[in-house]
Amino acid sequence: MFLNRLKLSASLSQHDISVLGNALSDMSTSHSAMLEESQESTSWDLHWITEEKNHPSDLTARLVLKAELEDISALDVSNDDWEIEEMPEKNWLAESYKKFKPFSVGPFFIYGSHYEGAYPEGQMGLQIDAATAFGSGEHGTTKGCLQAMIELKDQGLCPWNVLDMGCGSGILAIAAWKLWKSPVLAVDNDEEAIHVTSRYCQANDIKAGGTTITCEQGDGFKAAIVKERGPFDLIVANILAGTLTEMAGDLKNVLDENGIVILSGMLNEQADNVLKTYEDLGLRLKQRIDLGEWSSLVLQYTAAQDNQI
Repeated sequence: MFLNRLKLSASLSQHDISVLGNALSDMSTSHSAMLEESQESTSWDLHWITEEKNHPSDLTARLVLKAELEDISALDVSNDDWEIEEMPEKNWLAESYKKFKPFSVGPFFIYGSHYEGAYPEGQMGLQIDAATAFGSGEHGTTKGCLQAMIELKDQGLCPWNVLDMGCGSGILAIAAWKLWKSPVLAVDNDEEAIHVTSRYCQANDIKAGGTTITCEQGDGFKAAIVKERGPFDLIVANILAGTLTEMAGDLKNVLDENGIVILSGMLNEQADNVLKTYEDLGLRLKQRIDLGEWSSLVLQYTAAQDNQI
């Protein structure tokens, strides 16, 4: 077995990292991705485990091709960036998990499955590992969404029907459930993301389905279950700026009157364009959260605003 390690810029989004991680899925047995020291200002540390030793040029070519197909322009990788070494017989995944240090966001104490200590007093545990590149909470976009939900909770918001669109690891869906104990629908077009979300529901002692968290694979807002379960009075979408803009109309169609939307996955310089798209549909900005170079937007829709357009 061989460990193929690569460091990439933290400017790449969680979605970018997930896509790039899957570029080697047919040749690797497992892969992981995490931000070094859990700080978005450092770099992504990616690992792939392969049975055969691969030449760096082959690995680089696969990533570059995937980036071109998925329009990931921020990828900067060369053959010399790879570290490839034969692995000793040990639990490599457990070793990888040890690098993911517990951290807190508001009332949430976020930790990996390797952590055996107690929660800090007054905090609630949220177990998420960094093994599948779908988001473990340390990135600025995820932190922004968590912070937005926490502040909405403090302001008295109590949603009765929540949608996490593009759920990834399910961390935001699980956080919403822990905050409000209201039904949450977690949707992603990636089958693996749904498996991961379901697994982390179980790890957090949440019995998926029914009135807790429902995990479904589907084509965004076109998914039948989204139409069946809507309207939603809280929608969280941590995706990409372009996708957020493209889906704006479909999102509004399943948003309840006076509903709240949390959008993230965008760079600071992209936020104004995303905001304008939603303002043109009758939503108004409640709050903008900037963490490093990433922005999260909290918006609210009212029918009265829509009628004035």
